[in-house]
Amino acid sequence: MSAAADTTGIRLSAHPRARRHIAAAKAWGGLGAFGLVALLSQRAGLPLGDLLWRSLVGGIVGYVAGWALAVVVWRQLALAQIESLRRQLIADAERREAERQRRAEDAAAQAEQARAQAGAG
Repeated sequence: MSAAADTTGIRLSAHPRARRHIAAAKAWGGLGAFGLVALLSQRAGLPLGDLLWRSLVGGIVGYVAGWALAVVVWRQLALAQIESLRRQLIADAERREAERQRRAEDAAAQAEQARAQAGAG
């Protein structure tokens, strides 16, 4: 991939809220899965070594799952934000064009009035 493609692409890592939320999702996913696996392993009566090993693996899986889920959600949110901005820019451009046309029509009407008054006078 070229350097130009890197600078023109949309990246969630450059989106401040997405970056924060993805980091939080990874943290909570890892901690939550670690705690859940530890609790279930403790209730199953596993020895401490097995409990910690399984909790660690569960925490890693939760971390990755939290990251994947957050990225999927934020991709859709970012695309929705881009689409909303695109629509807003189009509406603004249409509004400016309508205003420009209205002014042109007003100027033409004033010029026509001036010609009519000059011809009558």
